[in-house]
Amino acid sequence: MKFRRTVPLILLVLLCAIPAFASEIREFDIKTLERLGNELTRVSQTADRKRAKQTAIAALKGKLFDIRYNYVVLDDPNGNGFLVYALGAGGQGQYVLAGHVRVSVSADGATVKRIDPLSHTLVIEDQKHNSMAKDNTPIGLIYSQIVSNKPVETLIYISNHARQPVFVGTPDHKIWQVANGKMFIDHSKPGANTAASVAHKSFQENDGW
Repeated sequence: MKFRRTVPLILLVLLCAIPAFASEIREFDIKTLERLGNELTRVSQTADRKRAKQTAIAALKGKLFDIRYNYVVLDDPNGNGFLVYALGAGGQGQYVLAGHVRVSVSADGATVKRIDPLSHTLVIEDQKHNSMAKDNTPIGLIYSQIVSNKPVETLIYISNHARQPVFVGTPDHKIWQVANGKMFIDHSKPGANTAASVAHKSFQENDGW
């Protein structure tokens, strides 16, 4: 992956303290997370499976942040039912990194099996009005995740739309790179003038890393 260096490189840093372990949400393997994240990107403009969608909307009433949400319905990877995603939507130049919710719904679309908030907080990156990004070229996003030791699939969705990598710190102190529809543990060392190296340095400087 090549990064433009015509102006100073910056990474938009979104860090928070994280515990040592995390297993709060329904877990999928990496291949499934990648597939779900890419499917979210492809189908986020379509309406489908109305009953499952309405069931999820009713179950999430009063549980979402005060922003606009789009709803996407995917087949459950287990082959029995649906996954309904409530995807937070920002304005022009804004990317909602955290604040999304995944709802597992039965095959008939009538019953909610579980609700998985994919974060504990709302995080919106406004690159249009970000003072750091104003005179620089953003080359990536950095985000500390606390709900799982693997990046959640919505980070692929965000990376695809932002056309930037997202560097994710997880509770087990691993650093992942989410880019080009894939996610993998990044073993870059701090010091070089690359997005990955800047991300590693930022995590090292953050308390708790």
